[in-house]
Amino acid sequence: MFLNLGRRIMRICYTLFILGLTLLMFASCKREDISVTYFKQLQSISDNTNKEDSLMMPCGFIEYDSVRFSDGSYAVHRLQYAPQNSLTEFFDNKGRTIATVARASECYAQTLVYDYDDEGRLSHLLQYKSEIFEGLDSDSTSYGRNKEGYLGFRQMIADMDYKHPDTAKYQQTNIEYDKDGDAVKAYMVYGSDSIVAPSGYKLTIAVKPCLSFWQSDLHGGFYIFHVKMEPKRKDLQNYKVCRFADYLPSMESEYRNGRIVKTVWHHDPCIESDDKDLVFIPIITDDLNVYSVTWEDGSKHQRVYKDGLLAYKQEISKYGTALKKETYSFLSDKKVKVTFETIDYKTKALKTISTSVMNVPNMEKFREDMNVISGNYRWENYYNK
Repeated sequence: MFLNLGRRIMRICYTLFILGLTLLMFASCKREDISVTYFKQLQSISDNTNKEDSLMMPCGFIEYDSVRFSDGSYAVHRLQYAPQNSLTEFFDNKGRTIATVARASECYAQTLVYDYDDEGRLSHLLQYKSEIFEGLDSDSTSYGRNKEGYLGFRQMIADMDYKHPDTAKYQQTNIEYDKDGDAVKAYMVYGSDSIVAPSGYKLTIAVKPCLSFWQSDLHGGFYIFHVKMEPKRKDLQNYKVCRFADYLPSMESEYRNGRIVKTVWHHDPCIESDDKDLVFIPIITDDLNVYSVTWEDGSKHQRVYKDGLLAYKQEISKYGTALKKETYSFLSDKKVKVTFETIDYKTKALKTISTSVMNVPNMEKFREDMNVISGNYRWENYYNK
């Protein structure tokens, strides 16, 4: 009896050994299947440029790397003149972003890894807690900007285990979809951050860099996890639209009878923790929605909408006098007439300075939505308009 038990244990151990060896071989094969097939580095650090370098000069690049891998994926690195922000992007053989390494001049790099499901939808997003690719300090980097470094980083991406994340090294966001294919939940694994769409709502998810990618020394190029919560149906009269950035609430608008009745801009708790949220309630006059922002000196900025499209915007002095005004007359879905007026201090009335007709490549930018104010604002560099 004990002999049979010993044989069974031996068989189990042998089976587990073979299974482990098979998995190890599979993992090794997975890594070895990817190799570098093309590697080119260019530098433009002087005025004596050759034919290849001359392509970099109009873009302002100091460095440019181009790498291709045997599975059809590729990587591109760019470093631009001051502010010397850099971006390294990895793409799969379908052209989808699978990793970004972005750095502003005065900061350490932000490293993200992207994963997609069988339908091509973003299903996992990883953000590393420290630098692992081309660090500023020699002790902070694991993969350098050389052939071996690019290959090692690419193999690391291929070997990611999203079911068992190493949250000591990175934060992992999982995204869930319903039977209709709409995103309905985004949450941080082993964390408290989550965004869940209520019944009848969906999430629109994107990962985009801040607006000032090549401009800001401090925030240029950092990617933001954007989430927009909106109703699935387009014919609702009463609903809300909310936007989040890196799980923080950014803006939200409340609609009644199809028109915005309230917009809230949430302050940035990380930058100006004592600031209050800004609340905008439009004044509805006949078929106009009028939004006003009053500045510290008492002057105002107004945006006025008619039938869901921007009708005009104007600057008003603290004494109530219109100083500047831009009027929009939509000639069609593709053309808009813009009339610019400014005050004539002699007559105390607005005087037309110029009139032009311009193309409207995106009519939605003129429509009444939650971004009702286009002036400078503290969230501007983080949340796309």
